[in-house]
Amino acid sequence: MKPKPRVRIVARARKPRGLGHQRRGEILAAAKQLFLKEGSETFTTRRLAARVGLSQTGLYVYFKSKEEILDALCQVTFEGLVQRFRAVAADWKDSPDLIRRLVEAYVEFGIEHPDEYQLTFMAGRSATKFTRRKDLARPFAQQGIGVQSFLLFRDQVTRMIEAGYLNDGDPTLVTQTIWATAHGLVALMIARPGYLLSDRAPLVDAAMDALMTGLQRGSPRTV
Repeated sequence: MKPKPRVRIVARARKPRGLGHQRRGEILAAAKQLFLKEGSETFTTRRLAARVGLSQTGLYVYFKSKEEILDALCQVTFEGLVQRFRAVAADWKDSPDLIRRLVEAYVEFGIEHPDEYQLTFMAGRSATKFTRRKDLARPFAQQGIGVQSFLLFRDQVTRMIEAGYLNDGDPTLVTQTIWATAHGLVALMIARPGYLLSDRAPLVDAAMDALMTGLQRGSPRTV
């Protein structure tokens, strides 16, 4: 009788440090392309798993659902937007020009990152889900990054109102008005660039002139 062949047991190699993080980045990059190509309604984690060479179970190690994947993509976008807002606030003193610079930074960010902007603000849903004003009263650190970006902008608007550079008004409403103007400009430039009859810079300036005419006080209050 021939002796049974010896079974060699090979220890499984440990993943190199950092590989899991790189894999997560690969998954998000592939997911971004699928979301843009197919839309959130037809996007499936099964198709994403096949694209990145994972089983669906393997994909769930990193993300539990397509909603979690989209939220992760949106979070990256908001983090970039928050950085822009912080940089502008650090470089500019309180004045009406600060609002203009924030809008310009918003527009520039959207144009520089059109895919990310579409996913976050134009893809049928957003990571930012707050419909009640009382949600904004929670501590800043407990808010999601999307709400934080709004609150950072609102803080600047609030200071402008209190200093008398802007007319008295509800800071939340004023911030939403400014944000809607900026979003409309970016959405048009991304989705329908052929509709633009003017260059970007003068278009943004004209929109801000019209907006600030209604918001800006003639001169700051004197104490």
